[in-house]
Amino acid sequence: MQNSDSTSASLLRTLVATLAILVIGLWVFLASTFQGQALTTEALRQVELNESPKKIPTLFVVNSANQETEISQISSEQRVLIVDFVYTRCQTVCLSLGSVFQVLQAKILERGLQNKIGLVSISFDPEHDDAEALNRYEKRLQMDASIWRAYSLKNPKDRQSLLDSFGIMVIPAPLDEFEHNAALHVVRGEYLLRIFSLESSEEALLQAMVLGQ
Repeated sequence: MQNSDSTSASLLRTLVATLAILVIGLWVFLASTFQGQALTTEALRQVELNESPKKIPTLFVVNSANQETEISQISSEQRVLIVDFVYTRCQTVCLSLGSVFQVLQAKILERGLQNKIGLVSISFDPEHDDAEALNRYEKRLQMDASIWRAYSLKNPKDRQSLLDSFGIMVIPAPLDEFEHNAALHVVRGEYLLRIFSLESSEEALLQAMVLGQ
């Protein structure tokens, strides 16, 4: 009888400990995902932006003509931008981004939205992506300059500030390449307003249309 009571007590302690771990795990999950609203990095950033648009820091970029501009000045109150982040030597996720932007470029042109919506690809690899590399990238992806332009950071020291401001994660990979996350960022003026996954490009375009009205 004593052994039975001891076994029951042990099982009860194990059950209580297991339930405690599950409760703590659930609490951590809900706390880290805004009560379950965000299950991915992009979703989490979107929840944060819904609460408060994020101001873009003062950073300078150059285009394929080696012209310098402040990053928040690429957009204007009259034009909304959809922005992605790439490096021109990339042969993985950047190819998917390029394909998505090519489709968006065609849709913007078809709908006559080129004066309201623009596309911008910003390189986070200024050590390699100078004006000449950007020019080759624009030609390779058949960018229409009235809709879609490529830029690179003027100062390599600004890279982490750029990545942090847009929530981009970049990890060095073999052969001097990078692994990085990909998303579509809707920007107007000095503010980052929305973030969409690559699979939600049509939603990103529709949001840009609404903001551009």
